[in-house]
Formats: sequence, structure tokens, C-alpha cells
Amino acid sequence: MRVEISRRDARRLFLYSQGLLRDSHFGRGKGAVQRTIDQLGYVQIDTISVVERAHHHTLLNRVGNYRPSMLDALQSRERSVFEYWFHAAAYLPMSDYRFYQPIMQSMADRYPADKKIAQEVMRRIADEGAMQSRDFDSPKNRKNSGWWDWKPAKRALENLFLSGELMITRREGFQKVYDLRERVLPAETNTRYPTEEEWGRFMILLMVRALGLATLQDIAYLRQSTRKLFAHSILSSLKTRLEELQEAGEIIAVSVAGECYYTTPGLLEQLPTRLGRKKVRFLSPFDNLVINRKRSLALFDFDYQIECYVPAAKRKYGYFCLPILYGDQLIGRMDSKAERKTGVFKVISLHAEDDQHSHQKLIALIDNPLQEFAAYHGCETVSGLQETLKRPRLS
Repeated sequence: MRVEISRRDARRLFLYSQGLLRDSHFGRGKGAVQRTIDQLGYVQIDTISVVERAHHHTLLNRVGNYRPSMLDALQSRERSVFEYWFHAAAYLPMSDYRFYQPIMQSMADRYPADKKIAQEVMRRIADEGAMQSRDFDSPKNRKNSGWWDWKPAKRALENLFLSGELMITRREGFQKVYDLRERVLPAETNTRYPTEEEWGRFMILLMVRALGLATLQDIAYLRQSTRKLFAHSILSSLKTRLEELQEAGEIIAVSVAGECYYTTPGLLEQLPTRLGRKKVRFLSPFDNLVINRKRSLALFDFDYQIECYVPAAKRKYGYFCLPILYGDQLIGRMDSKAERKTGVFKVISLHAEDDQHSHQKLIALIDNPLQEFAAYHGCETVSGLQETLKRPRLS
């Protein structure tokens, strides 16, 4: 018979595992950034910079003194994290590298690079060193019709990256800098190709560790790149591994509101019984806590969709609405923009989730944390917060 866990305790275990239940859960400084990525398994990379980019924003919420230079050092100097594909582009622990090799093989089969262009790209990087896509711009005095054309070279760079032949050695102004795998991958890295059993075990334990407790769908969430890894479905493979792990006592099944979740005996022992001091956190739409929309609804009653991909006329809350976490609840959402040139952090809209945190109470609660959030973005003033009171409330 499964152990029954309340939704509140499930939320707390989730938040605890995500490092969001207390300040400096992973410590401070560069080491804490590494521990955060190790625990979460991945941190999604995104280009949108309306506020901070997703990877920096996610890490800032878990490491209080986080600075982008810390992540850069882990990637470009210490080589303890690398860029690759999770459910989207992400920073991953280098210690997990071997488990991404089946995905690289799958990507190579699905997105083969043009052989002639790929050979030339590899030759240039081997001879000239790490390069960006702009280094393959076509000469101005030539017609763009050969391998030197930017678009085919860019495509080859990305295909070679997805297949694992090239790696991202660093970023310059957010632009990828590609280099040969052997010049980026540390010599001591374990590159033994995992079996199907090893891969499934790794993925289950990674997701359970990162989430605290997870459904089968959580574990398999958005594994688009793994669909053709094995002869049968990924879901079937993961079910088999789950059964094996349960028989070994490494994983146990629990029930939350009638839904089956998987966790470990050790994680259940860490279930927080008290919250301590609550803190307001403005989350990235791509934060690991809210990226799985069905999970957010199931555990937090938070029906969330990022609307930057929705036509403007159909948006309900705004272009880049940030979920607002307070203690163990998601209490609102705020659409905002950091106007760095003028030093103004602009609040476009603010929405409270329920009557417990009315609009006026929500403003009072987030006022000081918002000033700190704005300062991190190089903004000296916050505008528009009180003005949100004058806008009609959404039903």
C-alpha cells in the first residue's frame, strides 16, 4: 500500500529539492552554482532578455550572490559544466556527460550535417582554433552560393554540436564559441557509452532527486530527443527501470491526491515540517520549478503559460509574466521589463492568484524584494507598480 502525502507536503518536498525553500540552500559563490546544477540536473538556456536570461535568473534564485561570471568560469575554465540538449538547450554537469552520448547519436542520425561543409568547418576549427558562426561569414566579394555561405556553415556547426563532434567552449556576448570535442572535454571524463538500463536508471534518479517526487510523466517530460534511442518506447523502458528500482528498494511509490509519484526513502526523511522565514522570489518562466505546466497545476493550482509565443491580442497576462513564489505557494504573476539604458524596471501588469493575497497586499509584499530584483538588473527605480491597481482585475 502506498504512503499518502498531502499536496502541501509534496510542494514542500519539491521546493526543498529545488533549493527554493530557504536562502542559500546550496551555499554561496561559484561552488554553490556547481552544486545547484548538479542537483537540478540541468538549467535551461534562453535568449529572451526582457529581464535576466533564464539560466542566470534560475541560478540567481538559488545562489544569493550569483554573478554570470561564476557560470562562465565553470564552463570555460574549470570545464565542470557543458552545454547540450535536455528538453531544450541547457547547462549540464560534466560528470553526466556519458549519459548524453545516446542522445548525441540519435541527433546525428536525425540531423546529419552536409559532409563537405562539415569537413571544412572541422578543418578550420582544428587549424584556427575555437570559432563563432560569424567567423564563417562569406567574403564580401563573393556571391553567397558555396560552403562559405553563412547559413550552411551555421547549420553544419549546429549539427556537429548536436552530434557531439563540436562542443561549446564558452560564450561571447551570448554567442556560442565552438571547438573540437577533444579540446573541451576534460581527459578524465567518463565516456563509456551507457546501456539502456544505465540510461533509464540515470534519468529516473536524476529527475526524482531534482523534483523530490515525480510521476512517470514528470520523468519522461519533453524527452523529444530520446524517442528513437531504443527499439521500444522510452516510456516502456522507464517503466521497466522503475519496477527494478522499486524491487531494489531505491525508489518507493507514494500517493498525492490519488496520483502515483515516485521518490526515495532518503528524500522522504528530508521532508520539511516547518517553512521558516518566507521569502518572495520572482521566477523565470523557464525555471525548473514551473517549466512543467501540468505539474504546476497539480501541486500549486497554478495554471501557467508563458505568453511570449502567443499573439499579442490573445495574451491574458502579458508577454513575459514571472511567477511569484512566496513560501510554498505561487501567489501571483508579474509582467515586467528591465529598461537598462534608462535604469528603470517597469512593471507592466501584476495579478494576484487568490483572495488570500489581494492586489493591494501583493503590492505591499513584493515592494522591497522588487527593489532588490530591479537593482540586480542595473535599474535604480521601479515604475508602474502602484499603477497596476487601476487596471481591471482578471476573472
